[in-house]
Amino acid sequence: MYLPVDTRSHSQVTGIHLIHSAVHDPATAESRLVDITLREVVELVRIDLPEDQMEPLLERGLLPGCQLCQVRRSPSGDPIVMVDGTLLAIRHEVARCLCVRRPGSNGA
Repeated sequence: MYLPVDTRSHSQVTGIHLIHSAVHDPATAESRLVDITLREVVELVRIDLPEDQMEPLLERGLLPGCQLCQVRRSPSGDPIVMVDGTLLAIRHEVARCLCVRRPGSNGA
């Protein structure tokens, strides 16, 4: 099962894209969470993981469109992010599967 994400703005009437199969568009300036510097606020665009690995993230509030801020790294180098006032430790392997973009770089 894939979770549908409505990508329409109020002025668009295009379809729904799937989180897992969203196409990477260089115009949107997407990057991975592991590439973001500390204290930089980014927006989660999509999660490139199978459903069984994606579900725990969704349950903890890591949803496409949410704002993330990497506040520090664990001793092993895994990112620790702030999501809606909650600190979440995310494994480096999972952070490589989180596509994010900087605010204002939506390509529109």
